[in-house]
Amino acid sequence: MDGSPVSQAPSLPVEPAPRLGTAALVWVFFRIGATAFGETELVLIERELVERRQVLTHQDLTDALTYTKTLPGSTVVQIVAYLAYRIGGWPGSAVATIVYLLPSTLAMMALAAGYIAISGLPLVRPAADGLTAAAVGLLLATAWRLSKRAINPRQPLSVALAAGAVVAGGVFGINAAILVIVAGLIGIVAYSAAEAASSAPKVIPS
Repeated sequence: MDGSPVSQAPSLPVEPAPRLGTAALVWVFFRIGATAFGETELVLIERELVERRQVLTHQDLTDALTYTKTLPGSTVVQIVAYLAYRIGGWPGSAVATIVYLLPSTLAMMALAAGYIAISGLPLVRPAADGLTAAAVGLLLATAWRLSKRAINPRQPLSVALAAGAVVAGGVFGINAAILVIVAGLIGIVAYSAAEAASSAPKVIPS
């Protein structure tokens, strides 16, 4: 028997990565779809799947936001489909998307049926304004948390792209898909230039 310290050291068990069963996946996205308003789904997804259950990372959420911005349609629904696919594959993505949309679909059908009666109530408009303000605040809080993780102040290009996207999208109204594609192309060019500079032979003066 080899008496080296390496061979005598006990092997530590490798802890498997946390997983989420189909029933739990269905329940999580059904509850998010039933309780979230506006863009607050992103906040609940982050709390439930990243912080509490730890089946996803903050980088997964950032990637989902980046990828889905280039696609037409509802961004949040696409994020749900993408993240559920990361957890449960195609079946998980399909089921999670359906149960996520189910509560809002039923609610919209009920509201459409009783719209005339509900719109006449004096408290409906103030309640809607309050919900909208809270949703915007939560969305800004989520964007701030994501920006602290995704934007490195030590990388000027990262800061410049983020600031440029805010100005281009918020002030000039440029389409988000165009901004994401242009930023990605700039990132590719910058990465290629950095790689070429690092691999170039250095001339040592004699």
